Amino acid sequence: MIQTAEQIIESIRALPEPERSKLLSLAEAEAKRTIRPNGKTEGQINKSSERFRQTQQWIDEHKDEYDGQFVVLHGDRLVASGSDSKAVYEEALAQGYKSPFLKRIKAKTLPFGGW
Repeated sequence: MIQTAEQIIESIRALPEPERSKLLSLAEAEAKRTIRPNGKTEGQINKSSERFRQTQQWIDEHKDEYDGQFVVLHGDRLVASGSDSKAVYEEALAQGYKSPFLKRIKAKTLPFGGW
């Protein structure tokens, strides 16, 4: 039997409080799993944002140590590093990373001395 939204809402209102709480928790969890236009769920977006924040923090904390080198990072974890970008990237692929984040670290910038 197919019910209208109004009938379902009335059925929910008739539930005891503990059952309504379970239903609310389920609805919230499903809302977070909803696919966004970019193909990612809200949870995936939050995870990506957190990983990006961790990556930026790692770079800030280790830029002097890895100045001039290429690094592959996964969040705040160093996957590979070295002076040859291709070798560093291939090392990350060999470890199972499908789309490694490769960055050249530049800690020191020279002052501009234009004319």
